[in-house]
Amino acid sequence: MAASQVKFERWNALNSNTWSYNVFSKYNDELNELLWSYRAVFKQTFKNLQSNKAKLTDLPSQHLLFDVPKGEEVFKSITDWSKRFNEFNNWTNLNSLLTLTSNLETYISTVVSLAIESDPGILFESSKSIDGISLVKNGAKISKYQKDIITSITKGDWNSRISCYKSTFGVVPNYLEKNLGELEKIRNLRNKIGHAFGRDIEGSRNHEVKEIQQIEKLSDKNLKKIQYIIINSAKSIDEHLLKNHIGEYQRLLFYHKLFPSISPKQKHQSDRAVILKKELGKYGDISGKLFCKGLVKYYEEI
Repeated sequence: MAASQVKFERWNALNSNTWSYNVFSKYNDELNELLWSYRAVFKQTFKNLQSNKAKLTDLPSQHLLFDVPKGEEVFKSITDWSKRFNEFNNWTNLNSLLTLTSNLETYISTVVSLAIESDPGILFESSKSIDGISLVKNGAKISKYQKDIITSITKGDWNSRISCYKSTFGVVPNYLEKNLGELEKIRNLRNKIGHAFGRDIEGSRNHEVKEIQQIEKLSDKNLKKIQYIIINSAKSIDEHLLKNHIGEYQRLLFYHKLFPSISPKQKHQSDRAVILKKELGKYGDISGKLFCKGLVKYYEEI
């Protein structure tokens, strides 16, 4: 069905993903582009060394460009340099994991907040008993319980996160429960990266020894596996909350913020619907005129 023929339905979302998930995906795409740009250089560098018949005992400055004068090289041989270059690849993977998990936590915080704001009745085990947009229209503020829930779902181990998710929304997406063990491994590794430079946390804090801890290893293959788990975890949450608790709340909230600037000038509801359609269109949204008329009518009468 063409977008222009789609009617507005409060609890039936027009799109298959929230705007929050779309932003989450864009950040992941950005990370992928950064990684691919680096991987190409990584592979080409070793290919060039092979083509130039570089020896492992050669000075790296014979084949590579460095920002230091000759005679002050940091690396004494290709072997020495190659070891560090491979370690840098591992370090890049570890920090990519840190980015992925931070993006996931930011996404979960946003989408859970949207679900509670949209369907505040869930706090009283009475889903959809009240439309959250009506509270927003009357100046409602974020509940302290909402903040506590968001913290509980985005912090701590994954057992406690899933437990809070279930107590709040009644059920947990199957994908999260099936991958709880993997998510917990990712969380533990993330903490080592964030709090101990990618090393064992307790060992790194032991200053009775003079040696540094060995850094964790994360191959390209395992980074891809982690990325897959994180993306699908977000997708499963998005599908669940959008279908059951968010619906068209984001577009309603968009119109709520737009309304004060257009209502004094546009006296007719149909004219306000045209403006809403135009403003949504700036972000690539193609809701259609019929949809926007229904949304405007719903918002103004609720």
